[in-house]
Amino acid sequence: MTNHSSLANRNPPQFELSQIKSLVQELYGLEGSFTALNSERDLAWLIRNDDGPQGVIKISNAQEPEGIVDLQIKAVDHILEQEPTLVVPPVITTRQGKAYDWITSDISGERHMIRLIAFMDGRVVEDTPDAYCDAYYYNIGATMGRMNAALQSFYHPYAGSNKHLWDLGHCLQLRDMISGIPEGELRDLLTSVFALAEQHTLPALKKTRCQLVHQDANDANVMVSHDDPTEIAAILDFGDVGFNSILAEIVTISETYGEGEEDPIRPLLHVAQGFDSAYPLTGQEVDLLFDVMRLRLAMASLIINFRKLNDPEAGTHLEDRFFTKMLFKLNDMGQETVTRRLREALRFPVYSPIDNEGQPFATDQNELVQHREQHLGKIWHFYDQPLHITRAQGGWMYSADGTAYLDAYNNVPQMGHCHPHIVKAIARQAEALNTNTRYMCDIVADYAARLTKDLPDHLDTCIFVNSGSEANDLAVQIAQSLSGHQGGLVLHNAYHGCTELTTKYSPESWQHLPEALHPKQIERLIEPDMYNGPYADQADAATRYAADADRAIAALDNRGYKTAALLLDTALCAHGVITPPEGYFDQVADKTRATGGYVIADEVQAGLGRMGSFWGFMGAGLNPEKVDFITMGKPVANGHPLGVVILSSKMMKQFIGGTHPLLFSTFGGNTVACAAGMAVLDVIEREQLVQKSNDIGDLLRARLRQLAEIHPLIGDVRGRGMLVGIELVNCREQRTRAEAETEQLITEMIKRHVMIGKSLPGTLKVRPSLAWGEAEVDFFINAMNESLTALG
Repeated sequence: MTNHSSLANRNPPQFELSQIKSLVQELYGLEGSFTALNSERDLAWLIRNDDGPQGVIKISNAQEPEGIVDLQIKAVDHILEQEPTLVVPPVITTRQGKAYDWITSDISGERHMIRLIAFMDGRVVEDTPDAYCDAYYYNIGATMGRMNAALQSFYHPYAGSNKHLWDLGHCLQLRDMISGIPEGELRDLLTSVFALAEQHTLPALKKTRCQLVHQDANDANVMVSHDDPTEIAAILDFGDVGFNSILAEIVTISETYGEGEEDPIRPLLHVAQGFDSAYPLTGQEVDLLFDVMRLRLAMASLIINFRKLNDPEAGTHLEDRFFTKMLFKLNDMGQETVTRRLREALRFPVYSPIDNEGQPFATDQNELVQHREQHLGKIWHFYDQPLHITRAQGGWMYSADGTAYLDAYNNVPQMGHCHPHIVKAIARQAEALNTNTRYMCDIVADYAARLTKDLPDHLDTCIFVNSGSEANDLAVQIAQSLSGHQGGLVLHNAYHGCTELTTKYSPESWQHLPEALHPKQIERLIEPDMYNGPYADQADAATRYAADADRAIAALDNRGYKTAALLLDTALCAHGVITPPEGYFDQVADKTRATGGYVIADEVQAGLGRMGSFWGFMGAGLNPEKVDFITMGKPVANGHPLGVVILSSKMMKQFIGGTHPLLFSTFGGNTVACAAGMAVLDVIEREQLVQKSNDIGDLLRARLRQLAEIHPLIGDVRGRGMLVGIELVNCREQRTRAEAETEQLITEMIKRHVMIGKSLPGTLKVRPSLAWGEAEVDFFINAMNESLTALG
């Protein structure tokens, strides 16, 4: 026998039943039949008399501190105080009103604590074969989730003192027992699991929520209804209660398997779902469950096999029916598969696609693309080798293999990916109410008031829709209705949306088609390019560029389309992020308004601090008094579906009182979207992102201009705030765009884990989130330098 057998020896109290009967009659006034119950280290009997079951007498192990028993009793009292409907057995006091008393064994002479626990009616799960079903596992998970929620506010000075053989948090005390297991696969696996526990699992558990937990709700300690094997009737035996991670609770329940079970995580999936329904889990906790479940099975396998092989005299009331078998099955299944199945079951984002049986698809890139196209149709991807992105945070996105990519491409999560304040606002509002604007919900009007508070008086009313495309579509509709005109003005290469109407206002979508297919009610204006445009070097460039509006308006008039709207993205993202000459926007706005048309400032990409001012059109020099509509989308709710049209209340009333008596979008302005929008405004203010946009944007452009001194491929660096255009040229004197090299540079940058896009051929557009700091700028510049060097 090894010298570690004491770890596995239960050392139960030694009493003659006759002495116990006498003590029970003396302390509680009870007589009747005594039926012994299974217990790990204590003694327990069920007492019955002619009136039926009277309760369970429990005699604690001699080594049990008095404070531990007090902890167990008060934990039950606290649960019943917090959640009276939870089915846990309270203590019945002695004739003297004591929760427990001290007794001395006539056999050993040792002193023990005795207490009487109320009888709970039902069938023990281990005696109920039909209980091992999905519904039972879900219900026991939900019950224990409720219990843990109740116990999170409980404190007891002995909460961290109840250390015992099955304590997951102190599992390393078992490691020396491994030498008592014969050499072979089991011993090797146990060795590796306990080594991982020391290096990773236990430190990670300390970062999860830790509190008082029951951690013994196995099938011997759970009772179900006589009529329904899925209905939880009682949770018994608080002998293992102690301070631990809530994950210890989940895996203890999940190691109970029915006969014939072959899936090691079927119980875990449903237990976790039930637990999560009552006490929501975090992604961090879910991702740790595989390691914790494997550790729990390893502990059970080790304890029981050690006892069987090394200390048969100690005996055990447990058998290794499943533990070792399921340990090997779980290990073979692997962390990636288990975590994917758990995430899908709990509706967390999964790391890669899984089929209906929860099995992972092959991770081959081509197969993943085929899977998407099978169910989504042909999709255009940003890169020839599509990135499989699974999560993001701040300025970074992470692929399925864990690679971090600096995101200089995505113009939607402008406040940073998954900003915690915005995420919380969405979750909290969704938990309370998600409905439309036809109900009186404070947040919708509050958000509209806050969004418009710094605008001129005539821009005082918001219409909420679901996207920037819808916002632009509605603004054009209103402009057409109020003006009575149908013509539109946009810049060459512009993009303003994907609806039928906004597609007409998006030459990027149709300008390469034959002239006969161009929309007749739209005219394109020359882009006010001060680097590569026809008037780039002229002092009166603003007037010359703006004069093209006269031509365009006359052309529309000749075709019978008077001008209804000028639609402008003052960030000029689709135009190479060019910098227009001062006064240009005001001049074209004046020409439009002189025809009876309206000016629409498309702030989908320009607004919310992107250009170093809250409103991009103001930073670009467009007088707000000359703006009739502001439209917003994409970043206005940091990626949550929301679009906004801002206009005057007078125009709104004219529109609704005219040909559109009803104006309503079911999801537009829903409470969750407005909560996200409100949180975006919080972040901009609290983190001073408008100023940061200028500071970090200026730093980025300065560093890029330094690169231009050593890399002649860079012809021009321009932009405002956190918006940068980089024009690549083959010849700086001729300013000939380096179109092929632009594509090559994008490929080189992704090799160095930077995501970047292009605008016009030969032009890169850099749209970092406002979460970027100096570290991200450094990373970007280093990658750009290496990529340009690689091009030669």
